[in-house]
Amino acid sequence: MPLLSTYILSPCILDALAVVIEVANHANDTMKQGDNFQKLMQIQYSLNGHHEIVQPGRVFLKEGTLMKLSRKVMQPRMFFLFNDALLYTTPVQSGMYKLNNMLSLAGMKVRKPTQEAYQNELKIESVERSFILSASSAPERDEWLEAISRSIEEYAKKRITFCPSRSLDEADSENKDEVSPLGSKAPIWIPDTRATMCMICTSEFTLTWRRHHCRACGKIVCQACSSNKYGLDYLKNQPARVCEHCYQELQKLDHQHAPKIGSPGNHKSPSSTLSSVLHSIPSGRKQKKIPAALKEVSANTEDSSMSGYLYRSKGNKKPWKHLWFVIKNKVLYTYAASEDVAALESQPLLGFTVTQVKDENSESRVFQLLHKNMLFYVFKADDAHSAHKWIEAFQEGTIL
Repeated sequence: MPLLSTYILSPCILDALAVVIEVANHANDTMKQGDNFQKLMQIQYSLNGHHEIVQPGRVFLKEGTLMKLSRKVMQPRMFFLFNDALLYTTPVQSGMYKLNNMLSLAGMKVRKPTQEAYQNELKIESVERSFILSASSAPERDEWLEAISRSIEEYAKKRITFCPSRSLDEADSENKDEVSPLGSKAPIWIPDTRATMCMICTSEFTLTWRRHHCRACGKIVCQACSSNKYGLDYLKNQPARVCEHCYQELQKLDHQHAPKIGSPGNHKSPSSTLSSVLHSIPSGRKQKKIPAALKEVSANTEDSSMSGYLYRSKGNKKPWKHLWFVIKNKVLYTYAASEDVAALESQPLLGFTVTQVKDENSESRVFQLLHKNMLFYVFKADDAHSAHKWIEAFQEGTIL
């Protein structure tokens, strides 16, 4: 045994072992590079048209189908994540895809919504495009969130190598929750179904009083509150519809960074000069007087005890209504949709009691709100787990 150990630990053997390990690692790296090249070529051939996906240094990381939320519906999209970009496509036929966009990871941000009701979603923000995606489950969403976040971080660090003037702190700041200047990035559009009223004046949308999206912040607004146009950086200063709030904020930013004499500056659309005239014209909007108390808490407030969709009935024989509820400061607020800025009604919960309805049909999803043993409301959640969390939130709100 001593002779064997001496033989194994001899310098010649150790040097030879190091060479073998180095050769094996090099062979593994070569095989990985070959597999990566084949995958990039496969993706490139699967795209309609002529697109150069194979690039020096580009590495394939992840692929999968996610639902993209458009204005009205959810649409399936195929995503390919690389170490420098996120490719999103539309499936067409026979395993082929139509390229929608190749989004650089530079300056990209990814986050999940604060509302628990949207636990399968993640939000992608980039300079060119921003949107909401929905996975089939929360674990799948978390996998994508982790993969994209890690890729963004590694890409930012790699850019420092090629840009010595950039510090690590500057790269990290791009990926943190710092607010980008208004108009510098494409906003995430709020889906039409998540707002029943203008997010500025609270006028109710109808078939004739339609929804419009602010191209600066993504909010849903009415025609009267979005009659201005402004040149936005991410659109290369092309005039686009903006809401009143963003129009005023963009003007302030322009005054703070006033162009020097002789420079082109920001060109406004002629419609912006007529905004005051347009506001004076009688409109067909349906606007109700809403008490101030119903405007104190918006449906998407982040500091609530509980929020989400529930079915509500005023009695066992009454029809169910699908509404958004928020419990905050021991008050129950009711909304028609999850992004409405004013509540339909508010109800203090002190003095109420909550009981769960247990029968074979309800599957532990139904619970009642009682006042002095009189039935006030009946609620139904999507599943037993959600119902349990809502019951706990209601019970907490009924106690001083």
